[in-house]
Amino acid sequence: MNRTILTRLVLAFCLLCAFDGTAAAQTVTGSLVGNVTDASGSAIPGVRVVATDIERGTKREGVTNEEGNYTISSMDPGTYRVEIEQSGFKKLVNERAEVRINSTVRVDAALEVGGVSETVQVTGEEAQLKTDRSDLSQQITQEQVRELPLSPDRNYQSILEITPGVSEASPVGSAFGNPNGSLVNRVNGQNERNNSFQLDGTINNQTNVISQTAVVPPPEAIQVVDVATNAYDAESGRSTGGIINVQIKSGTNDFHGDAFYYNTNSALAARNTFSTLEKPHTNLTQFGFTFGGPIRRDRTFFFGDYQGGRDRQGQNVLLSVPTAEYRRGDFRSTTTQIFDPATGAVNGTGRVAFANNIIPDNRISPVARAILSRLPLPNRPGLTNNYEATGSRAQDRDSFDIKVNHIFSDNTNGFVRYSYFQAQTSDPPAFGIFGGPTTANVATAAIGPSRNQSASLNVTHTLSPTLVTEVRAGLVRVLIQGENPSEDDLATQVGIPGINDGGFFNRGLPRITISGFTFLGSAATLPFKIAETSFNFVNNWTKTKGNHTIRFGADIRDLILNKAQAGASPRGEFTFTTGPASRSGVTTTNANAVASFLLGLPTTIARNFVNQLGGFRQRQYFFFGQDRWLVSPKLTINYGLRYEIYPYAVGANPGDLARYDPETNKNLIAGYGPVGERLGVKTDYTNFAPRFGIAYRIFDKTVLRAGYGIGYIPLGINALVTQNYPGQVNLSIPGENSFQAAGNIANGVPAPPLIDPTSGVVTPPNNVVLGVVDPEAKRGYVQSFNATLQQDFHGFIAEASYVGSLGTRLPGTLNLNAAGPGAATADRPFARRYGRTVDILLHNFMLSSSYHALQTKVERRWRNTGSITAAYTWSKAIDYTDAFALQNDLNIDANRGLCDCDRKHALVISHVLRSPFGRGRSFFKEGGIPGKLLSGWTLSGVFSARSGSPIDITGVSLTTNRVQGTVARPNSNGTPRTLGGTGPGEKWFDTTVFVEPPSGTYGTVGRNTVRGPGYKNYNLTLARTFALTERFDLRFTASAFNLTNTPRYENPSGSFTASDFGEINSIVANTERRIRFGLKLSF
Repeated sequence: MNRTILTRLVLAFCLLCAFDGTAAAQTVTGSLVGNVTDASGSAIPGVRVVATDIERGTKREGVTNEEGNYTISSMDPGTYRVEIEQSGFKKLVNERAEVRINSTVRVDAALEVGGVSETVQVTGEEAQLKTDRSDLSQQITQEQVRELPLSPDRNYQSILEITPGVSEASPVGSAFGNPNGSLVNRVNGQNERNNSFQLDGTINNQTNVISQTAVVPPPEAIQVVDVATNAYDAESGRSTGGIINVQIKSGTNDFHGDAFYYNTNSALAARNTFSTLEKPHTNLTQFGFTFGGPIRRDRTFFFGDYQGGRDRQGQNVLLSVPTAEYRRGDFRSTTTQIFDPATGAVNGTGRVAFANNIIPDNRISPVARAILSRLPLPNRPGLTNNYEATGSRAQDRDSFDIKVNHIFSDNTNGFVRYSYFQAQTSDPPAFGIFGGPTTANVATAAIGPSRNQSASLNVTHTLSPTLVTEVRAGLVRVLIQGENPSEDDLATQVGIPGINDGGFFNRGLPRITISGFTFLGSAATLPFKIAETSFNFVNNWTKTKGNHTIRFGADIRDLILNKAQAGASPRGEFTFTTGPASRSGVTTTNANAVASFLLGLPTTIARNFVNQLGGFRQRQYFFFGQDRWLVSPKLTINYGLRYEIYPYAVGANPGDLARYDPETNKNLIAGYGPVGERLGVKTDYTNFAPRFGIAYRIFDKTVLRAGYGIGYIPLGINALVTQNYPGQVNLSIPGENSFQAAGNIANGVPAPPLIDPTSGVVTPPNNVVLGVVDPEAKRGYVQSFNATLQQDFHGFIAEASYVGSLGTRLPGTLNLNAAGPGAATADRPFARRYGRTVDILLHNFMLSSSYHALQTKVERRWRNTGSITAAYTWSKAIDYTDAFALQNDLNIDANRGLCDCDRKHALVISHVLRSPFGRGRSFFKEGGIPGKLLSGWTLSGVFSARSGSPIDITGVSLTTNRVQGTVARPNSNGTPRTLGGTGPGEKWFDTTVFVEPPSGTYGTVGRNTVRGPGYKNYNLTLARTFALTERFDLRFTASAFNLTNTPRYENPSGSFTASDFGEINSIVANTERRIRFGLKLSF
């Protein structure tokens, strides 16, 4: 078969693959570019450039064009020896050119006249100016991952914050819902859901919780972490925040490996600032090994790793439980009057207070009495934050990765990788079988197993020196289960009927919420079983023609989610507020809510009846084309276009998806009758995303860059309606008004009537929460842009950037059935129209955001003695909501305010400093006793200082100021001053400027108008490496997290009606000083 026919067959096969099933991805290769001149500066065409991978022996070649420029694209990451030779000139050899993923390395040459046998050797610089790209990105090197003090569980995501514009890492979800300890970072003010995580260039985001990663490899297995934050190439998409690509190590021609052991426990840990109990016992142990090398020298290589984790975390938390007096119905200790709901009018007027502020014993609900008799009493003074719960979380983790690289020929190479993770987690509730949050104050307390798997396949084929193709496939599978630890018939035991019917969702106690106190029962999301599969296939092509490097490709992603989980409390939820035990026009406190509970009178009764297990399937299509045009050795222009198609998802089964039509008062059920599987929601085919950027080298050591791009929101609104009526019946029964009870807890929750969905169009009951989707919805997008000036100051690379983004049509949820302050249930818009008394939620792309920042960075890397990076960000981020739901549904613009993540100032300094003493170093090169004592030391650290995040002030005291279906706010009569108090009874800000609005009005306080405390933190690692033999090293490390034990305070309470309004009563969990020791044997 001749070469032409073979080329055509390969092209046809790859194009067929590209259109058969694929996903938005980021390149896993890099490029080498340069300009070759003679001593006079004239271009030399036809120069041969050969790049040889030092560790694997593979070679790539390029030739300069008429203007002396060359490009070698789609190179595997590694350290290359670059040889540049032309007849009549001395050969120039660059001994060390580092090619990394998603990066372009420039190696220019000025050849001297002479013979090719004569060689001029140069050494590559440790840090280079970015002269050929316009995106904002950062490479976190293997050295930084290995040396910097990662989080106590050694998660690489904890040091993403060294990148300008990236927030500090924070936990997401519960210990069992996020068993691999995935962390989240906000990038340039974008929601964490908008980040794209990749492993070896393929999908690593989960589908059900899109902000979580499926695999978190151990640091010993990581080659590099590439973080792109703004104006990235057209090839990269499905993200408006950061694109984080982790490359797993590959084997080389030499055998390398290590065995490691790390331990963090409570013996040297500092005490929680607010805790008065004995310090809880904690013990986290991580152990494992890596091993890699050749299977066949210069041809096939392998790398593998294993890590085990055994985590036992003692925890304590301040919770709020009713006092002994309150439980007896004795409210004489408070000035708040408790009113008898059996007296007065329906609207709460004319009610009579209980004599002596005591509820008679015979009026106390048997259900309330049974629950309170088994609920622990306060162990601290006060009405709130009066119970310190202590417990323990246990989690066992095991994971491994295996990667095999193979060089098929000089023109074809590739790799395959498989990663596996499993965990068993037990994180019980603070109140035992009566539930509540965990003793770390996480709402979801549960036990359960989990298993995550990931696989990648990558093949790169060079058809000619100017044409390269890459084929890449990825697979992620996630299985997570969570059970609520309780007794099967607990609701029946305390006297609540109709709950414990033996079904999967219905064991244990309903959720019981009393305003101002810690909830009882299990989280609304428990129990659940989630199984998801994501498939990612990518085919990219690179064509070099003259000064143009053209890259194009087609990607598709398949998302499959099977989900056995209720959208709300499957055992029911009883909410007790102040209304039933208060009187119209009288100021209330949480004591009234406790009284409502004692009387058994909830303001709202709700329950989610699961008739059908949910899930969805979606295929997403992505196409791109881009050109990197080297206009001159000083000027590079990057431009491209990306096109994305997100069809509306289809249900796993008929009836899994449904939407309410507010015009006809009908619910449309997917897959039944005349209703299509996509519910008539049209696909938006207008998602074009242009990308443009320039990089101009003003002087040899000065570069000006600018970039602009559009990215589309990866999350679809369909994800919000997979648990809609009638597949799940989200029943909600409100009182007639805020003074009237919805029923009695002793009567349980009435079951809704059964319905036949086969017609596809049904009229739902009036007390069922419904979801609305706009069938003409246009997907949201974000414009991102930057202008950057970069300068090399004698090896220190400094840059200053203006970075901005503007979000348009961002996803949000609007309650169409909200009513104003003082309104009764009958006053809701759809109650008047159709008799609908509960929420009707519109899920749509309808909000906006903005982010503007000055981002600066200084970086210096030394080949033998380490590196230092300093990043400062001055920014402002504005949006409408941090989740989806709006707080004020009656005035959307009133929700606009500072983003929850907004921190005006952020400074992060990281360093890796090696001892300059000993053999091969600058001092005591010959060794000796001083050299031996002072050699092998490394001091690494991350210092961060950030200003405070916003506090949202919500709540009102007068029942007539509360609204139906939205959040109430007080008024403000001034600007709140920061007082700086910390601890019980101490105010962080002046709370006296907030006042109750006039009766029947909505408060004027905006969203996120007060700021909480900032923080400073320094994590430090001291390490010493001992050379045991020529090949074996033993390394001891000691890491201190929050070295100075500076308290990192939680934001104070923003609840206007809470007794601790404006007070700080806790620190951020697990931020007190902790010490980790480690031992590693390497060869």
